[in-house]
Amino acid sequence: MTSPRRVPFIRGFYWISEGFQLVFQSPFGWMKVITLWFGFTLLCSMIIAIGPILFSLMLPILFAGLMAGCRAIENGQSMTAGHLFAGFRNKPARLITLGGINVLGELILTTILLVWGGQRMIELQTLSMDGTGNLEQLQLLVSDLTPMFITLAIIQVILLMLGWFAPALLVFSDMTTSQALSLSGKACLINTLPFLAYSVGMGALLMALVTAAFAVPVLGILLFMMGIPTIIAAVYASYRDIFSDVIDLEDSRWTRVE
Repeated sequence: MTSPRRVPFIRGFYWISEGFQLVFQSPFGWMKVITLWFGFTLLCSMIIAIGPILFSLMLPILFAGLMAGCRAIENGQSMTAGHLFAGFRNKPARLITLGGINVLGELILTTILLVWGGQRMIELQTLSMDGTGNLEQLQLLVSDLTPMFITLAIIQVILLMLGWFAPALLVFSDMTTSQALSLSGKACLINTLPFLAYSVGMGALLMALVTAAFAVPVLGILLFMMGIPTIIAAVYASYRDIFSDVIDLEDSRWTRVE
């Protein structure tokens, strides 16, 4: 196991620019894998009940493949459709275990929302949609539900921290799923400031893309299609930055995907 390193605040902004460079080096490959990603997402959304569960289970496998694709681009190759599914051929059990943790996390969030919020969430939605609703009652409901919203946000942040680097760590090392989750959480915790910079920079970028989409729809869609790969590639850039001393034990297996 390796230890994550602490990086300066400014590095969070560089992750975005480095992610964009990875996208720019293989734009057509990214377009293909993102199109396949959207297709899989649409397919899961059409499958009643088990579709969302299937998507959560498969998400780490697909994301791990994209991390491998980023490594391939870094080594002078191109992103290919095969990279998206590379996780099915390498360490699928550990990645599916990670997907199971995703499902468990979503189950916990849903349970809290239903048990804690319950009827009050329905009342809040009704009052919010009713222009003649009682403003004082609406404020009271929001006040009562605020602790639940804070709890959900904290749990979501913890799950995000645990899963941010986990797919890449599983792909590029021989550590177990629990070790990858632990190191991912530690890496995010000691690099709170650069992650804050990344969040601000990425938020500004997404806002600009949304504005462009409203101003020039066709251009906005194209930019949005490039924005999503940038987010993914920035995750790889942050991994390489914080885990720069990771020895790639299986580089040839993951980057040479046809």
